[in-house]
Amino acid sequence: MAQSEENPLELQIDEALAEYMHKCDSGDVPNREEFVAKHPLLREQLMELLAAADWIEQLAGPKISELAVDATADVDSTLITGSQSSPASPSISESTDDTLPHALGFFGQSATQHTLPLGRSSNSLEYSLEENAPTPELSQPTLPCRFGEYVLERVLGRGGMGVVYYGHQVRLERPVAIKMIRSGALASKEEVARFYSEARSAARLDHPNIVTVYQCGECDGHRYFSMDFVPGTDLSKMIESGPIDGKRAARYVRDVARAIQYAHDRGILHRDLKPANVLVDENDQVRITDFGLAKSIGTDTGLTASGAALGTPSYMSPEQAAGKVDEQHHATDIYSLGAVLFTIVTGKPPFKGNGVVQTIMNVIHRPAPMARTLCPDVPEDLETIIDICLQKTPERRYASAAALAEDLNRFLQGSPIAARPASSLRRVWYWLLGIPVIGAVFDNRVVEPTETHRWVQRGLISIAVLFLLMWLAMLLPTDTWKSNRMPKTVRIAGGVAGGSYDMLSDAISNLIRENANCEAISVNSFGTNENAEKLINGDVDLALLQSESIANPTLNIVTPLYYEAVHVLVKRDLPIASLAEFAKRRILLDSEKAGMRTIARLLLARDKLTLEDIIVDDSNWRSLKHSPLADAAIVVAREGSAELVDLIRGGDYRLLPIADSWKFAMEEPIFHMQLLESDSYPGCEMPEGGIPTVATTAFLTCRADAPSVLIESVLQNLFSPEFVSQNGILPATTASQVFGHTLHPAARKFFQAYQGLTLSPN
Repeated sequence: MAQSEENPLELQIDEALAEYMHKCDSGDVPNREEFVAKHPLLREQLMELLAAADWIEQLAGPKISELAVDATADVDSTLITGSQSSPASPSISESTDDTLPHALGFFGQSATQHTLPLGRSSNSLEYSLEENAPTPELSQPTLPCRFGEYVLERVLGRGGMGVVYYGHQVRLERPVAIKMIRSGALASKEEVARFYSEARSAARLDHPNIVTVYQCGECDGHRYFSMDFVPGTDLSKMIESGPIDGKRAARYVRDVARAIQYAHDRGILHRDLKPANVLVDENDQVRITDFGLAKSIGTDTGLTASGAALGTPSYMSPEQAAGKVDEQHHATDIYSLGAVLFTIVTGKPPFKGNGVVQTIMNVIHRPAPMARTLCPDVPEDLETIIDICLQKTPERRYASAAALAEDLNRFLQGSPIAARPASSLRRVWYWLLGIPVIGAVFDNRVVEPTETHRWVQRGLISIAVLFLLMWLAMLLPTDTWKSNRMPKTVRIAGGVAGGSYDMLSDAISNLIRENANCEAISVNSFGTNENAEKLINGDVDLALLQSESIANPTLNIVTPLYYEAVHVLVKRDLPIASLAEFAKRRILLDSEKAGMRTIARLLLARDKLTLEDIIVDDSNWRSLKHSPLADAAIVVAREGSAELVDLIRGGDYRLLPIADSWKFAMEEPIFHMQLLESDSYPGCEMPEGGIPTVATTAFLTCRADAPSVLIESVLQNLFSPEFVSQNGILPATTASQVFGHTLHPAARKFFQAYQGLTLSPN
């Protein structure tokens, strides 16, 4: 009987599921709810399939979304040591719940297996990455179980790319560690290529201080290689209880350097040296593992794209962190050896920022600290050796790993070392480069200057400004300075009496009166559009505006103040489920001058509606409490506004979620995604997961020609802890990151101190 054609709906489901898994494999794990929402017709089927995938993943280990963690995460380093102190290394009796990797079938005597013994020759591994692997079964056997000629007994640990098992080779009766690709039959070509590259690189090396690889192959579609099982621990675990003694640390790194020189002599760079990849066996001897990022010297395997920074950020060399593949040679591993030595004698890596990006930027641009500043017990000669290894310029490091090993050996024997500490002049120069303004001039970007560098920069800037002012005072006529005088009366446009804008403008007026010795008054208005008009016409000096109202080139931002959420209210007894149902209904949008209509136009446009398609009610939304005539209302206000809470709690209106608010926020730059949670709306009926919506930003604004002295005076007093707390505005550190429009020059200068680097001109 002829095979029937595939159901188009099933094809759509397959394509959607393939898209989801491809994103997981590439590291871009999508939000499940958002992903399913993109396929409304397939929602039920996709949710069932993903739930089934979760169930399978729970049996096998990690969930499907966990497969997308950093592909360079290491499992060999601390796992093949078999340390019983590690939670990743349970005893056999505790491993009855362990299972094989994703979609791994039951391996019995009939399992299809392809194995290749690995020797010293670079040509010993010949494997086709295009070979069609057999389709694995979905059964999940319990460990221990048979895997080809091995018996897998327990999981030593899992990383981003691989999973490592402890087992034994049946024929030879020897304990081994077996590494497999974690995603099993779902592995991408890049993962498979990198996996075999690691096996190939390690197999070329036969050295007592490098973990030996025995065999590589494939069994039921699962690639693996077996290697020596090293009982013991690793350097990262050893320093958990404190730094290692200088002599012992020098011996460890000396032996590692000799092994790395052996690898370099055979054309292999490691490129991922770190404490976790240096094992220490039961005889206190070191063994290097994990050649997953290894590179052949003088060639590019194609596994690392140009411009990609792969490795462990704290131990990368500057050229590796910058993704400069062509510049990664012997000196790259020498830098990492210095970083390892620094870490084990001080207990901390030379660079560790608040995140990966900050760490990488520090590695590239910031000079490494001296080891004795963190741990005074480090011997001076050892500190000098570390300093030479951690030089930013590869040519200033040791000429080879052998040269580093020789210097460490001299230190261990008590002989004078060959390295010489940097001169005082060079150290002073490096310190000066840490001042952001000087670093910027000499192309040395300073990501996180110290407090001392900040004060020196402020002093230098102050001196420069003082000389500039003195020079201007001599050259310019007195009338020139009149434009930077404080107004006799500062007028601030707020909002409707009793509203959030009105109360905050009153508070700012009081602040100016108390600290600037001048009069200040708050001016009522209908809202943001009228405020913008008053500011453009010169009727006020400052104004509170929503983000969408700052489009006129004559307007500048003084500072972001707080976020305002978009609240869509609908009558509780009306069956309105989306904005598309607003057509021909009475919608309260407040006055044209309030600014809510701009937001309403954007919201309605998503459902192909315009203001002409609805009945616009220009009443103030606060009137809904006493006269609930409108079918719905669009209100822009602070999350948890007391007046809004009181209105919703009254029972006439409920909050309507904005569908795909995340997508709307991406399409409209004035918005960001916001979730209205029940904690902010006490006594109101709210769904358990909150109500998705979007939010805009309320700004304090001025004219572009506003006097700098006014802006400086406002900013210097606005961010006191008391004022921030009492008025619920953003602190200065947060406000300095929120800009999306043109800053007034005085505001830009003010926020430089909080950003730690010079803002680019508007």
